Amino acid sequence: MPSAFFAMSWDPENEAAGHLAARTQAKLEERTESRYCLEAPGVLLADLSEPVGSAPSFIVVRDFDGKIGGAVFGTLFPKHGDKPLTEIRHSAAASILETRGRSLYQDYWGSYTAFIRTGDNLAIYTDPVASIPCFYWTHDGVTFVCSHLERCPFLDRKRFSLNLRFITTLMAYDKIQNGETGLNEVRELLGGQCMMARTPLEPPATLWNPHNIAQDVLEPDPDAAASLLRDTVEQAVHAWGSCLTAPSVDLSGGLDSSIVLACLARNEAAPPVRAVHHMIESEDPPEVAFARATAAYLGADLAEIRFTPSMRLPDPDLHPPSARPYRQFLARDFNTRLAEASGGTHRAYLTGQGGDHLFHAARTPFGFADYVRRHGLGADSLPELSNAAHLSGHSVWKVMRETLPSLLGRPRPSPLIEGIDARRTILNASAHDQFDPGYALPDWAYCSGNLPPGKFDQVSGLLHMMQVQERLFAPDARDLFHPLMSQPILELCLRLPTYLLSLGGVSRGLARKAFEGRIPELVRLRMTKGEATRYFVDQLRSNRSLLLETLMQGELVSHAIVARKDVEAFLREDQFLTHPAGRMLLVYYAIEAWLRTWKALGANA
Repeated sequence: MPSAFFAMSWDPENEAAGHLAARTQAKLEERTESRYCLEAPGVLLADLSEPVGSAPSFIVVRDFDGKIGGAVFGTLFPKHGDKPLTEIRHSAAASILETRGRSLYQDYWGSYTAFIRTGDNLAIYTDPVASIPCFYWTHDGVTFVCSHLERCPFLDRKRFSLNLRFITTLMAYDKIQNGETGLNEVRELLGGQCMMARTPLEPPATLWNPHNIAQDVLEPDPDAAASLLRDTVEQAVHAWGSCLTAPSVDLSGGLDSSIVLACLARNEAAPPVRAVHHMIESEDPPEVAFARATAAYLGADLAEIRFTPSMRLPDPDLHPPSARPYRQFLARDFNTRLAEASGGTHRAYLTGQGGDHLFHAARTPFGFADYVRRHGLGADSLPELSNAAHLSGHSVWKVMRETLPSLLGRPRPSPLIEGIDARRTILNASAHDQFDPGYALPDWAYCSGNLPPGKFDQVSGLLHMMQVQERLFAPDARDLFHPLMSQPILELCLRLPTYLLSLGGVSRGLARKAFEGRIPELVRLRMTKGEATRYFVDQLRSNRSLLLETLMQGELVSHAIVARKDVEAFLREDQFLTHPAGRMLLVYYAIEAWLRTWKALGANA
């Protein structure tokens, strides 16, 4: 059941704001099905999930008198528990209310947006990875908050205007998260942040910061570290598996998704699990043998779905009126195919997303620099020098040359910025020229601070990981969960040194050790990763005419974000099919489709 919420907050003594809130509530009730709502003076919370469930998605926080002090939308687990909460009362509620909600990050974890009363104000919190989107804006004394703007047809969308600076920046890197959206009036609350609803113009407070977590280093011996990692992953995956209806796992055949399936398969409290593998019909190396090996090893049913690159892209006028463009729009038929193969949309869907970043799938020499920064240079650092050489594929001399500047205190460029630069094409060259990290990215994604270089690489990559979980609302979609992105796993992997995560100079070495005997050796020791490069090339070629017509006559050209002549030049086959960033055309198409939707709704630049 796709989850969505809408909320309003206003001063009950402000008569004009009260009238606007009342009119909005009336339109909500008129334009939507019967909804669960929580109401209090100056506050309304509405569950817009679809289809309407038998119970609301709100977890009520009650004080000792039984009065509602707040509510949490989504799924919340106690810190060391694996059973979701349905209500928070007595001492637990008192702790949350006394800390004005801040104790949520210390005592709980999950996928949520929380609303906590703080005197005359309302504090709104997101979980550390913002797994439920949270957009907000203010108008005539009322602060509006929602997870999916496309689920709110009862709002006056004509008052929104296009944020062309944000859209231009998306052309350089469509996964930016900086608090802005494609609409000037609408902002986004990022992971681990808190905003006060009655004073929405004040900058949100970042209360969960990966930099701070990573500075609290934990370095047990390898056996203890592997055991701790395994227990933490199993707890989180078990927790999700136990509270979801008929879960299925996106089994790519890689290490991370195999670990998720293994944890679910070992959980006797969870319902039977089905695995789903996507077979792409292209010249990319197939991975189905690995997926079949894992499913057979764990005794799980495996459904195989075939995707052909000849499928036509969705019509450019069909992007929903969301707060920002989503590349998820490009796979509109995916949910239908998934439901057909795996038993209907009632089945929740789990992935292995996040493992690459958290378990440290990075061929980098900087584990050696991290070790020396922590332990100093001596005879005991020689094994780590050898491990760094093995992991990076460099000689020990090259490892020393590359890591020496960072050991001498010289800052190194952000790998995230370097990755963004690698996406330059003639269509987004202007966006790259204007790209400002201070505008586009949170500080922790491009400023290393006092983190060692390897750990900073891991921290900066979290931004990409978080935005992978796009949340475009689709009525026929299944609940999608990324259990490896759960807060307990995230915090543990941030605290463990990179050279320990890459144990023995092996990519994701600690995770491989932790799950020895739990997944087939064929997968556990696999060093290659699947890719879909040829699939996307074939998809671009099949849709070349549609892409050319849409972009040449589109809003990106109209707003001078791209030039018509550059569209025509780049869509020559020797450009977009061979350019390393050629698949960015699909991103441009999604952005173009979003702009067309808002033009039709009357949004102006």
